[in-house]
Amino acid sequence: MSIRIKTIIGIVLIQVAALGIVVWANIDLLSKSNAELFDDQANAVAALAAQRAWTASRMSREEFDEEVVRMQEADPRLRWIRVIPPGGDVPESTRDVLVRTVLIKGAEDDPEGDRIAVALDRTSLNVAVDNALFRSIGIAILEIIASIAFSLWLANWLLGRLTTLQVASRTIAEGDFTGRVPVEGADEIADTAVAFNTMAKKLAGLVDTVRRETARREVMEGELRVARQIQDSLQPDACPFFEGHPRIEIEAVEDPIQEVAGDFYDWFAIGDHHVAIVIADVAGKGVPAGLLAAACLTVVRTLARTGLEPAEVLLRANEQLSERNREQMFVSLTLLYLDAETGEITAAVAGHPASRILRSDGSVERVLQGTGPILGVLPDARWDQVQARIAVDDRLVLTTDGLLEARDEGGTMLEDSGFDSLLEAVGSLDAGQTARRLAWAVRTREGENPQDDLTVVVVRRVPEDDPDQATWNRQGD
Repeated sequence: MSIRIKTIIGIVLIQVAALGIVVWANIDLLSKSNAELFDDQANAVAALAAQRAWTASRMSREEFDEEVVRMQEADPRLRWIRVIPPGGDVPESTRDVLVRTVLIKGAEDDPEGDRIAVALDRTSLNVAVDNALFRSIGIAILEIIASIAFSLWLANWLLGRLTTLQVASRTIAEGDFTGRVPVEGADEIADTAVAFNTMAKKLAGLVDTVRRETARREVMEGELRVARQIQDSLQPDACPFFEGHPRIEIEAVEDPIQEVAGDFYDWFAIGDHHVAIVIADVAGKGVPAGLLAAACLTVVRTLARTGLEPAEVLLRANEQLSERNREQMFVSLTLLYLDAETGEITAAVAGHPASRILRSDGSVERVLQGTGPILGVLPDARWDQVQARIAVDDRLVLTTDGLLEARDEGGTMLEDSGFDSLLEAVGSLDAGQTARRLAWAVRTREGENPQDDLTVVVVRRVPEDDPDQATWNRQGD
């Protein structure tokens, strides 16, 4: 049920109840006080008529008679008026005639005064009393009807204006912010209409802003997806194949916290039996870091394929990156060359975390410690080279600092000791399983709010008796 109908029903019920109370009160007054009203009216009419008749009688008998006639013509309730002489008897009232005696003193020192008998028509008096009461009830009924009509009009007028606000509100709820409420008058509802129109105008502006921002964000998200696809296209495919040498198995897991990663990795063949492997972490996150990562990867890959040693590659790459590095962004990086025949590793490390060798017996060895500063900041920086070796079935694990700095719910970082413990618990797995298990363990430790990109690269020299190696050899044949 609408507010309009409820209001109308409420007003009608209240006014009808008031009407009933008024009618009941007047009917009760009519039934209980009719005799008193009758006596009061009779006494009042008799007193007035007696006074006028007595005054006329003091002038002459003829004046008295004429005055009586005039009063009878004016008031049909008067039957007759008589002056009662001293000692005279007053006529008695009958069923149709009521006699009232009025004592009038001509002066203050008049001990007795004159008695005037006034005869009144009982029927006319009763009709007058009843007419007065019913007239009072009629007036009350008219007042209540007028009150009902005005209340209904007022309710309809107010609710009509509120309905306009309701319709406009529903329009806004449906997404149309162009509707406005007419402002009528200068009352509270008009003030509400003004406030509503102001709100609708501001909402329209906000919605337009949100739509523009949403469209712009969708464009940016599309561009970021394309940037991510470009990054993915820069990632390496399968490990290079060196015929006649133990197969090198390389797998990587990358988990960026934004659409565009600041970490990058790559591997590619150099010569007849060497593979170059690079893993790096650009300071910052998102698109700026991704752009610098792409530039750095291109420079390092190009220089490494010219036959330069790892330290020389970093030196020349640093010169190019620092030349126009106005934003002072930097890169930590590990570049190594792995000899597929002997397992010998030659590397240069620019401020990057140390790598680990997970030996076939389950022991963990830290290798490839930093040999110089980060790239991109110091134009004249130099790097030394460091060597290591992995035997057949050993696994070389390279990672970015997103692993070492992973925090648990208490805020404690994993650090080097925690990383070593994870490796000791990995077990005998291939390179891909090892990388995935390490990444899963780190992200599980961090929970739902990882703070940095995570990249893990695992390199394994596959034994000759490994089933995958045998299959690979047959495919090579």
